[in-house]
Amino acid sequence: MDGTLARYRTDVGLPQSNHPHSRALFWKTEMDDMKRSISSMEARLRHFVGEDLEPLNVKELKQLERQMSVGIERIRSKKRRIIAEHINLLKRKYKGLQEEHSRLQKRLNQLKDVVVTNSSRNSDANPASALEIEFQVDGLLI
Repeated sequence: MDGTLARYRTDVGLPQSNHPHSRALFWKTEMDDMKRSISSMEARLRHFVGEDLEPLNVKELKQLERQMSVGIERIRSKKRRIIAEHINLLKRKYKGLQEEHSRLQKRLNQLKDVVVTNSSRNSDANPASALEIEFQVDGLLI
């Protein structure tokens, strides 16, 4: 069992003993590795925004350019996908509004027919009243 743990510690890079000095040395090494990693990532970030390019050679600049081209293409692709989804949503809304307009137009024509029917019945009895009803319906159309 101890042999397995020792092999694991060696493979992972953990100190072999629980001695405070070896633990401190391990964590100092880890911290130094993390600082180097952070420094490298910060430099790459500066390169991606076009800063601090002087130390780069032609090969590194070409690689950076390729990476940025791939990134730009991904951004454009995502943008096109979002725009297409928005267009489809607007088309569905437009179709729904057209259907509602058609339904309301039919309802208006039905009401108009009812008013015309009623006005023709009332025109025999009171012509002024029929004119008033037609005017109100025309007022709704405006």
